[in-house]
Amino acid sequence: MPAMPTQLCVCGAQYDAEVASEVKAHEQRHDAWTSGLAVPALPSDLVVSRLEETEVLMVTAGASPEQRQRAAAAAQRALQDTPFHTPAYTVEDPDPDVRIFLARQSGRCIGLAVLRPRARWGWWSWDDYDDELRPSTAVAPLTTWAVDLIWTLPRAQQRGLAQGLLEVAASIVDQPIPSFGWRRPFTPSGEAFVRRLCPEGFWIPA
Repeated sequence: MPAMPTQLCVCGAQYDAEVASEVKAHEQRHDAWTSGLAVPALPSDLVVSRLEETEVLMVTAGASPEQRQRAAAAAQRALQDTPFHTPAYTVEDPDPDVRIFLARQSGRCIGLAVLRPRARWGWWSWDDYDDELRPSTAVAPLTTWAVDLIWTLPRAQQRGLAQGLLEVAASIVDQPIPSFGWRRPFTPSGEAFVRRLCPEGFWIPA
């Protein structure tokens, strides 16, 4: 029996090219992967800012199930472009203080930031980081807002969207970006981004 004509796409979909239903499912997934997850307007939308043609929506633990479901879907999409093994947010997330910021343009999610309060574990100067030295951990106990994820759709990168999202988040949580904690590991572009926003070094959350 000849092998089935299974295709594996860069969007992560594996499908049989001769099965119409699988081809259609792949087209939908690929569209979301390249153009962004569909995020239509809802009465429950909490639009907290606008960045030119982009709306910034905030989703909290107390948001409607539909809002939390699409925030989780956006986090799942972002996972494909990160070194992490689990999404930064799920519908079952138990953190009552988590804040999710969605960037919506033309009805599509093109950016995502997930922040939550975490205890500071240490401080890593870029000099020590570059020399592969351990971070300084003798810091006073303090809770800080930590960036669990900052992501933009590939086609929306290099436009200042990621920084704009974090600036909106910083104004809402009332904490300057250089004092945020940062979830690692960084992608090369992510490290360059953090270096630009936090030129002295960065806080490591517990």
